[in-house]
Amino acid sequence: MRPWTRWLWPVAGLAAVFVAVSSIVVAIRQGSWAPIIAVGWIPAVVVAAWGGARRSRRPSRHGGAAG
Repeated sequence: MRPWTRWLWPVAGLAAVFVAVSSIVVAIRQGSWAPIIAVGWIPAVVVAAWGGARRSRRPSRHGGAAG
């Protein structure tokens, strides 16, 4: 694993947590669900990206090249 890759996921996770907490605080202050709805797509993108990264490192079921 490259050194910058090791820090990529924790930094991305902290950024996602910051955005989530910020949107919750704004929603509470405004008394509206709009800020939470506006950032609701972020968890889906994180899960899709994280799942793709894990899948790409798995060895092939067939034990070799495609075919």
